[in-house]
Amino acid sequence: MQSFPKQRNVVARAPASRVRAVARRLACCWLIKALGTTGVMGLFFVAYFRLLDRPGVHAILMPETAVDRWVSFQPAFVYLYASLWLYVSLVPALMPDRRSLVRYGIAIGLVCVAGLAVFYGFPTRIERDPGLWANQPQFAWLSAVDGSGNAFPSLHVASAVFSAYWLDRIQRALAMPMGMRLLSVAWAVGIVYSTLAIAQHVAWDVVGGVVLALVGVLASAGWVGREAPRDGLDAQPSRPGGIGP
Repeated sequence: MQSFPKQRNVVARAPASRVRAVARRLACCWLIKALGTTGVMGLFFVAYFRLLDRPGVHAILMPETAVDRWVSFQPAFVYLYASLWLYVSLVPALMPDRRSLVRYGIAIGLVCVAGLAVFYGFPTRIERDPGLWANQPQFAWLSAVDGSGNAFPSLHVASAVFSAYWLDRIQRALAMPMGMRLLSVAWAVGIVYSTLAIAQHVAWDVVGGVVLALVGVLASAGWVGREAPRDGLDAQPSRPGGIGP
């Protein structure tokens, strides 16, 4: 009977311990994380738009499938589409140390380079009804900067799926509740679906993005988190930490 109060105290300390663990991760290398994330995104956009605007390139039209005909145009999903840039920033922000951060940056960078290489050697495009975005003010920014090229594979999808895997590993290392992990997965699935819902991609682009992400995960899963320090939670006897198994 004496052990029950102690057990309740351990459970009560768990949320506060998670908050402290998250705060430690956010504080670790925060300037490198901020500048690195911004720099990598900037370099990606420069390369992406250079490939998008190449003159005289014949891009192959990606075929539609029954899935594309089934998914109707849903303009509200443009906000979920844009949220990718916040979602992908969470993983580097929560990396526990510089080594893991650098290795993760290399891994996600190689995923993007692989996608850009496909854009260069196998240029593709989709055929979108020009009237879909015409009277939608929330699409003004997207129509101004992006086009119908660089379709396959969808790097939006690849980035979301790749980030979802690593974010789940981080959440498991922090012993986050299942509800938080499911929310992360739902966010990633929503981003993937949004590429179809706003007619930015077709189903084959999504499949290509998922495959690219899975290849990236298989190649990096055992390398990025290797020898990561343990960042434990006071409420866990095993003191889980690092990036996660």
